[in-house]
Amino acid sequence: MRAKITNLRQQEIVSLTQELVPTQEIKTISITEYEPLEHKSKLKRQLAEDFLSEVTVYPFYENAAGEAATLFTELQATGKTINQNDVLIAGIALAHDEVLLTRDRKLASIGKDNIRNV
Repeated sequence: MRAKITNLRQQEIVSLTQELVPTQEIKTISITEYEPLEHKSKLKRQLAEDFLSEVTVYPFYENAAGEAATLFTELQATGKTINQNDVLIAGIALAHDEVLLTRDRKLASIGKDNIRNV
């Protein structure tokens, strides 16, 4: 049963990506770039490399660090916590004024309009 749910979720993401591609450039960030590249399967790593060669990859740099620190402070003041990597990921999206699509409901619920659950 879990495989079907995962598969359905992947189909939703593929569908959303196909919907966005004609009108918007697909972008990713350096932190999430690492995840598929560390896969054990050579085929999956190659597919990831092929995909990543076609998209813009935003790095984590000074402005993103500032956005991440501000976000962390805001979350801490409200008693909310999210994974440290998610703070960095959100910082990059905020620094570039980009919409961040995430499957992480906790990250999507932090109250930023450009961070959306998919």
